[in-house]
Amino acid sequence: MENPSLEGQGRLVAQVIDRGLCVRCGACVGLCPYFDYFDGKVVVVDPCLAGTFRCLQLCPRAGYGATTPMRDETAGDIGAYREILVARSTDGTIRRRSQYGGVVSALLIYALEEGLITSAVLTDAGDSFAPKGRRVQGRTEVLECAGSRYSGSGSLSEMNRAIRMGHSRLGVVGVPCQMDALARMRQMRPDGNERARAVTLRVGLFCTWAIDYPRLEAYLAGQDLEGPLLKFDIPPPPSEAFRGLTAAGWRDFPLSEIRPMVQNGCFMCEDMTAEQADISVGTVEGQDGWNTVIARTDTGTQLLESAVDRGRLETGELPGENLCHLMDAARNKREKAGRAGIESLE
Repeated sequence: MENPSLEGQGRLVAQVIDRGLCVRCGACVGLCPYFDYFDGKVVVVDPCLAGTFRCLQLCPRAGYGATTPMRDETAGDIGAYREILVARSTDGTIRRRSQYGGVVSALLIYALEEGLITSAVLTDAGDSFAPKGRRVQGRTEVLECAGSRYSGSGSLSEMNRAIRMGHSRLGVVGVPCQMDALARMRQMRPDGNERARAVTLRVGLFCTWAIDYPRLEAYLAGQDLEGPLLKFDIPPPPSEAFRGLTAAGWRDFPLSEIRPMVQNGCFMCEDMTAEQADISVGTVEGQDGWNTVIARTDTGTQLLESAVDRGRLETGELPGENLCHLMDAARNKREKAGRAGIESLE
């Protein structure tokens, strides 16, 4: 007879990990001591004896009934929001260190300096291994984590570690699946509300998909690169390139060779703009050095307006054409994910 105490972990392994749908968000790691994150993969360390099902409740790829965050279907293709605009940091150093306009770094530095948060969970580039989560407390550390990674990082494991150590007023930066996990955390039983109160600020990043890091690492190893890659970029359409920066300059790789490395779980994601965040940030098509910023909640709106008032950000209007393109892209992702979900059940 099957041991019911193993059903939670067993179901997560069967439904998500063994099916190749894990998106390496890290929500189960550090929450449960029997999961770990190593070099781009979530691994099972030992059978779990707990019967709380907490790992299932948080996983953005596990269908666990009432814990699935409800989406307001009347909110439109990019979710509910209070304000949408373009912005960039007024600090040249921040912009040079960042992927585009430096908005995420500028907001986090401002929030830390003003005491709105005590620390932030970001994604570090890692050492010789895959990108990973890192808890930071100041400007220098924030800038060390600046830039996009384009692969799963397991960074929510660092959030779980911080909560377990008693840290509160945390800021968390993550992609849509990670914001989904945070939304699930608020509904999790038995201690979801208590854990959710430790997170004061949720900053979401636009994301179309993420790459399986071990496969990307193996691919790059065969590309005769001149030194390690210092930065990645995927320019907006019509570009069809995945770009990597080395000491010798930028190197372009065809997206047709990169797409087969996309995590399978990403194809089931319906959210491109991190709808569950307080504030969402992405690039601006055709405007290099700027970010699209979507303030969604009171927390996100107040932070954005305060940072602008204090001269940390400069802003402008998002052109109507850009908004239409963003809506179209978000709708396309939702429709493709819906088809992928149906196919997975067949």
